[in-house]
This record gives sequence, C-alpha cells and structure tokens, in this order.
Amino acid sequence: MENIQELGKCRLFKDIDFSDIDLLLEKSDYYIKEYLKGADIYPADSPISHAGIILSGEVDVLHTSIHGDEEIVGRDCKGDIIGPAFCITGTCNDLSQFRVRNNVIVFFFNINKILENPVCSEYYSIFIRNLTNILASNNIILNRKIKLLTRRSLREKLMVYFIHLSDMAGSNSFELHFTREELARYVFSERSSVCRELGKMQDDGLIKVNGNIITISNDFSFT
Repeated sequence: MENIQELGKCRLFKDIDFSDIDLLLEKSDYYIKEYLKGADIYPADSPISHAGIILSGEVDVLHTSIHGDEEIVGRDCKGDIIGPAFCITGTCNDLSQFRVRNNVIVFFFNINKILENPVCSEYYSIFIRNLTNILASNNIILNRKIKLLTRRSLREKLMVYFIHLSDMAGSNSFELHFTREELARYVFSERSSVCRELGKMQDDGLIKVNGNIITISNDFSFT
C-alpha cells in the first residue's frame, strides 16, 4: 500500500512489520485526503467514523468558548492520530474542532473494524498495546492542560507550560513552537497580556527569550 512506510513510523504501528500493517488494514476501509490551511477536518456536531493519522503537516485541536473565542487545546503533528476516542465510542463530536494549521495529508481508517475482528497474533497484541498507550497519553495531556488552566495567574499558567516543555526537552532551553498569538490562545489569554508577562518574567530573571527559544532559570519553580 502507498504510504505504508510513513504509517510504520507512527506510534500506532510502532514495532509492527510493514506486512503486518497491511494485514491489519485489510480489516478496515481506508482512504487518504489532503486539506489546505484553515480547513476543518471533521464536521462539527457529527459522528466520527474514521480516525486519522497525519502523514504530513500539523492540526490544531480547538475548543470554542461560550463567547465564541477559539482556544488551542493541543497541536497534532506528523505521525499523530486524531479522533480515535470519538471513532471508538461512536460519540458525536460536539467538543473539538480539528483545524489544519498548514497543508496536511491525512490517512483515514475505520479503527472499529480492526477492533471488531481480533486475531491471535503478536502484531495484533502490539497494535492494541500501542492504541492503549496513545489513549492513556491523551488523557494525561488533557489532565496537564486542566492543571494549567486551574492556575490563577497568567504567570503561573506560563510557568506550568514552560516547565513541561523543559522536561520534554531534557534541558532548560527549548523551542516554543507556538506564535505569541497561539500561545495566548493556548493559555486562554490575550496576545498583549502574554507578551507583557513574558517581558516581566524576563525582567525578573525567570526566563530568557531569544525569538522562539526560551531558557528558564534554575530558580524557575513554584509550589
């Protein structure tokens, strides 16, 4: 199958041979679709029948507030899977928008058809393990976002996020992949407020900002 090597690099099919990926997908109908920047991948308030694996590009997961403001919940990149929970449960997607940040190619497949046709094989067990890890990781990500949003001040929200990025990078310095506008939407604030607070944090010696490179000081912590 075309793009099989790209699928083999994603978390869902980690440690599964290409030939076995083909066997798994034989149980599912699938297709590939391209989207342009700004497009919504799944229709609002509708069921999701096929989960998607991003083969190229980036997709923002958005929630809309009661005031109509779009806030960034997270960003999915090449190799990530979108919509698996909605697909598996058959739940109507009245929660999230999946907005194309830049042009993307998505591989769609019916994950339920794979789950409904289990086979006694090592590759199927690995697939279930990978899927479980992805769903568990998504739950952790959402709980981390809740932790950020429950902080009272903008500074504390930024500190929670920067500490996480530092831990992920294994370094005090890391690259911020959000623009200032996107960062503001991620922490549910305004761009001007975020820029102002970043300046204050730098003046207070908590961080150094060099473009999109953030370096946090050793005293960058809180209880």
